[in-house]
Amino acid sequence: MFERYLNFLPRAKAIKHCKKKNSRGLYFERLIAFDSDNPPKINQLEFIISEYQKRKWVRRSMFQASIFDPRRDHVSDAQLPFPCLQHVSFVPQGKTLTMNAFYATQQLFNKAYGNYLGLCRLGDFMAHEMELTFSRMNCFVGVAKLDNITKTSDTLAPVKEACREALSSKTD
Repeated sequence: MFERYLNFLPRAKAIKHCKKKNSRGLYFERLIAFDSDNPPKINQLEFIISEYQKRKWVRRSMFQASIFDPRRDHVSDAQLPFPCLQHVSFVPQGKTLTMNAFYATQQLFNKAYGNYLGLCRLGDFMAHEMELTFSRMNCFVGVAKLDNITKTSDTLAPVKEACREALSSKTD
């Protein structure tokens, strides 16, 4: 799968409407081809899987994969669209696997659901490859953003109403 993804990667990056978004890389790319500007590329996921299969009870701190790359991401731009995800870790516990994701920032309204869904798919894939059952994904967010939505935005009206209803039903 890793090889197939890397073969497809140039086409994914070239998709016209995604070209600007993907100019700094893709999350899965950094997980399986970290530091691609300085060969050899590092396949962090393959390392985690193979080390777990060889030595199931080895130190858990080994099962981490970085997204943030100081060589590419320490730039002076005011804002960067990528990467918000800093790193992931995998925690085997008996026959299950827990995955932790660490975001420096997270756009909660526009991106969180899709990001969390992708992370759960990654956790499920890793659990399968490690012959475990994926149990849960924990997400840690340093700075939670509501994108460009302000407290007075009409977009939040249904959310506010649902909160008011939930709170009023608690006092009845």
